[in-house]
Amino acid sequence: MKSLAVVCMLVSVYLLHVEAFYNRNSFDIIAGCKQHDHVVGYDGSVQYFPTTNLANVGRTSNSKYFRIAVLGANDGIIRFGESLFPYDRDVVEIVLGGWGNTRSAGRRQRRSSANRYSNTVLSETSTPKLLSEFHATMFVLEVFNNGTVQVKKDGQLHPFLSFFDINRIPVNYMALTRWDKQVIYFYDCPLEPPRNCTTP
Repeated sequence: MKSLAVVCMLVSVYLLHVEAFYNRNSFDIIAGCKQHDHVVGYDGSVQYFPTTNLANVGRTSNSKYFRIAVLGANDGIIRFGESLFPYDRDVVEIVLGGWGNTRSAGRRQRRSSANRYSNTVLSETSTPKLLSEFHATMFVLEVFNNGTVQVKKDGQLHPFLSFFDINRIPVNYMALTRWDKQVIYFYDCPLEPPRNCTTP
Protein backbone atom coordinates (compact mmCIF):
# COMPACT_ATOMS: atom_id res chain seq x y z
CA MET A 1 0.00 0.00 0.00
CA LYS A 2 2.87 2.36 0.83
CA SER A 3 4.47 1.65 -2.53
CA LEU A 4 1.22 2.56 -4.31
CA ALA A 5 1.10 5.86 -2.42
CA VAL A 6 4.73 6.60 -3.36
CA VAL A 7 4.01 5.79 -7.02
CA CYS A 8 0.93 8.06 -7.00
CA MET A 9 2.96 10.86 -5.43
CA LEU A 10 5.76 10.51 -8.02
CA VAL A 11 3.26 10.52 -10.87
CA SER A 12 1.61 13.66 -9.46
CA VAL A 13 4.95 15.44 -9.17
CA TYR A 14 5.86 14.42 -12.74
CA LEU A 15 2.53 15.66 -14.11
CA LEU A 16 2.93 18.99 -12.31
CA HIS A 17 6.42 19.32 -13.78
CA VAL A 18 5.13 18.52 -17.29
CA GLU A 19 2.25 20.99 -16.92
CA ALA A 20 4.60 23.72 -15.75
CA PHE A 21 6.91 22.99 -18.68
CA TYR A 22 4.15 23.23 -21.28
CA ASN A 23 2.62 26.35 -19.72
CA ARG A 24 5.83 28.30 -20.36
CA ASN A 25 5.56 30.42 -23.45
CA SER A 26 8.67 31.64 -25.24
CA PHE A 27 6.75 34.78 -26.21
CA ASP A 28 6.50 35.79 -22.54
CA ILE A 29 9.91 37.43 -22.92
CA ILE A 30 8.43 40.19 -25.10
CA ALA A 31 5.76 41.21 -22.58
CA GLY A 32 5.73 45.00 -22.27
CA CYS A 33 7.83 45.59 -25.42
CA LYS A 34 6.91 47.74 -28.40
CA GLN A 35 6.64 45.87 -31.71
CA HIS A 36 8.20 46.98 -34.99
CA ASP A 37 7.09 44.73 -37.83
CA HIS A 38 7.16 46.91 -40.96
CA VAL A 39 10.92 46.72 -41.21
CA VAL A 40 12.54 48.50 -44.13
CA GLY A 41 15.20 46.63 -46.11
CA TYR A 42 18.92 47.25 -45.74
CA ASP A 43 19.15 49.94 -48.41
CA GLY A 44 15.75 51.44 -47.73
CA SER A 45 14.94 54.74 -46.06
CA VAL A 46 15.54 53.56 -42.50
CA GLN A 47 13.99 55.81 -39.86
CA TYR A 48 15.96 56.51 -36.70
CA PHE A 49 14.14 57.20 -33.43
CA PRO A 50 15.48 59.07 -30.41
CA THR A 51 16.41 56.81 -27.51
CA THR A 52 15.35 59.62 -25.15
CA ASN A 53 11.75 58.74 -26.11
CA LEU A 54 12.15 55.16 -24.87
CA ALA A 55 10.66 54.32 -21.50
CA ASN A 56 13.14 51.52 -20.76
CA VAL A 57 16.76 52.59 -20.95
CA GLY A 58 19.11 51.06 -18.42
CA ARG A 59 21.89 53.24 -17.10
CA THR A 60 25.06 52.57 -15.18
CA SER A 61 27.74 55.08 -14.22
CA ASN A 62 29.46 54.49 -17.58
CA SER A 63 26.96 52.90 -19.98
CA LYS A 64 23.43 52.67 -21.39
CA TYR A 65 21.73 49.36 -22.13
CA PHE A 66 18.62 48.17 -23.93
CA ARG A 67 16.67 44.90 -24.18
CA ILE A 68 15.72 44.16 -27.81
CA ALA A 69 14.22 40.94 -29.20
CA VAL A 70 14.45 39.67 -32.77
CA LEU A 71 12.04 37.27 -34.47
CA GLY A 72 13.29 36.09 -37.83
CA ALA A 73 15.35 33.52 -39.68
CA ASN A 74 18.46 35.70 -40.02
CA ASP A 75 19.95 39.17 -40.08
CA GLY A 76 18.56 41.26 -37.27
CA ILE A 77 20.34 44.56 -37.87
CA ILE A 78 20.51 47.39 -35.33
CA ARG A 79 22.08 50.76 -36.08
CA PHE A 80 22.72 53.63 -33.72
CA GLY A 81 24.30 57.05 -34.00
CA GLU A 82 24.48 60.62 -32.86
CA SER A 83 21.86 62.23 -35.10
CA LEU A 84 18.38 61.64 -36.48
CA PHE A 85 19.58 61.76 -40.12
CA PRO A 86 23.12 60.35 -39.97
CA TYR A 87 24.03 60.71 -43.64
CA ASP A 88 27.70 61.38 -44.33
CA ARG A 89 28.34 60.51 -40.68
CA ASP A 90 29.37 57.32 -38.94
CA VAL A 91 26.93 55.00 -37.18
CA VAL A 92 27.48 51.68 -35.43
CA GLU A 93 25.80 48.70 -37.08
CA ILE A 94 25.26 45.38 -35.29
CA VAL A 95 24.35 42.32 -37.36
CA LEU A 96 22.75 39.48 -35.38
CA GLY A 97 22.53 36.07 -37.04
CA GLY A 98 23.88 37.26 -40.38
CA TRP A 99 25.32 35.19 -43.22
CA GLY A 100 22.47 32.68 -43.11
CA ASN A 101 22.23 32.78 -39.29
CA THR A 102 25.84 31.69 -38.80
CA ARG A 103 27.73 34.83 -37.72
CA SER A 104 27.27 38.15 -35.97
CA ALA A 105 29.27 41.35 -36.39
CA GLY A 106 29.81 44.84 -35.14
CA ARG A 107 30.90 47.46 -37.65
CA ARG A 108 31.11 51.14 -38.32
CA GLN A 109 29.03 52.34 -41.27
CA ARG A 110 29.10 55.56 -43.23
CA ARG A 111 26.22 56.13 -45.66
CA SER A 112 26.07 59.03 -48.08
CA SER A 113 22.99 61.06 -48.95
CA ALA A 114 23.04 59.14 -52.25
CA ASN A 115 22.63 55.96 -50.15
CA ARG A 116 26.08 54.55 -50.89
CA TYR A 117 27.68 52.99 -47.85
CA SER A 118 30.94 51.57 -46.60
CA ASN A 119 31.29 49.19 -43.67
CA THR A 120 34.34 48.84 -41.43
CA VAL A 121 34.29 45.56 -39.50
CA LEU A 122 35.11 46.03 -35.81
CA SER A 123 34.35 42.48 -34.70
CA GLU A 124 32.90 39.29 -36.13
CA THR A 125 32.10 36.03 -34.37
CA SER A 126 30.51 32.67 -35.09
CA THR A 127 26.92 32.47 -33.78
CA PRO A 128 25.25 29.45 -35.41
CA LYS A 129 21.46 29.34 -35.14
CA LEU A 130 21.34 32.50 -33.01
CA LEU A 131 17.96 33.62 -34.38
CA SER A 132 14.69 31.79 -34.98
CA GLU A 133 11.62 32.49 -37.06
CA PHE A 134 9.53 30.55 -34.51
CA HIS A 135 10.37 32.40 -31.30
CA ALA A 136 11.81 35.77 -30.38
CA THR A 137 15.39 35.90 -29.12
CA MET A 138 16.01 38.60 -26.51
CA PHE A 139 19.31 40.48 -26.44
CA VAL A 140 20.87 43.07 -24.17
CA LEU A 141 22.78 45.77 -26.04
CA GLU A 142 25.11 47.82 -23.85
CA VAL A 143 26.98 50.88 -25.10
CA PHE A 144 29.77 52.21 -22.88
CA ASN A 145 30.98 55.80 -22.74
CA ASN A 146 34.54 54.66 -23.56
CA GLY A 147 33.44 53.21 -26.94
CA THR A 148 33.00 49.57 -25.95
CA VAL A 149 29.84 47.91 -27.30
CA GLN A 150 28.63 44.54 -26.02
CA VAL A 151 25.75 42.26 -26.98
CA LYS A 152 24.65 39.25 -24.94
CA LYS A 153 21.66 36.99 -24.91
CA ASP A 154 19.22 37.94 -22.19
CA GLY A 155 20.02 36.07 -18.98
CA GLN A 156 23.62 35.31 -19.91
CA LEU A 157 26.51 36.86 -18.01
CA HIS A 158 29.02 37.23 -20.83
CA PRO A 159 28.62 38.94 -24.21
CA PHE A 160 28.95 36.88 -27.37
CA LEU A 161 29.83 40.03 -29.32
CA SER A 162 32.10 42.77 -27.99
CA PHE A 163 34.04 45.47 -29.81
CA PHE A 164 35.59 48.88 -29.40
CA ASP A 165 34.48 51.91 -31.40
CA ILE A 166 37.33 54.41 -31.40
CA ASN A 167 34.86 57.17 -32.39
CA ARG A 168 32.73 56.51 -29.28
CA ILE A 169 29.53 57.01 -31.25
CA PRO A 170 26.73 57.66 -28.74
CA VAL A 171 23.44 55.78 -28.84
CA ASN A 172 21.30 58.93 -29.20
CA TYR A 173 19.27 57.55 -32.12
CA MET A 174 18.54 53.98 -33.15
CA ALA A 175 17.21 52.24 -36.26
CA LEU A 176 16.15 48.65 -37.01
CA THR A 177 16.54 47.06 -40.42
CA ARG A 178 16.95 43.69 -42.16
CA TRP A 179 18.66 41.95 -45.05
CA ASP A 180 16.77 39.45 -47.24
CA LYS A 181 14.10 38.00 -44.89
CA GLN A 182 11.30 39.59 -42.94
CA VAL A 183 12.18 40.34 -39.33
CA ILE A 184 10.05 41.53 -36.43
CA TYR A 185 11.63 43.53 -33.59
CA PHE A 186 10.45 44.00 -30.04
CA TYR A 187 12.11 47.04 -28.52
CA ASP A 188 11.77 49.40 -25.55
CA CYS A 189 11.41 46.22 -23.50
CA PRO A 190 11.23 46.32 -19.70
CA LEU A 191 14.70 46.10 -18.23
CA GLU A 192 13.77 43.13 -16.07
CA PRO A 193 12.35 40.03 -17.81
CA PRO A 194 8.93 38.82 -16.62
CA ARG A 195 8.93 36.31 -13.77
CA ASN A 196 8.83 32.59 -14.66
CA CYS A 197 10.19 33.50 -18.08
CA THR A 198 12.84 31.47 -19.84
CA THR A 199 14.84 32.49 -22.87
CA PRO A 200 15.10 29.73 -25.51
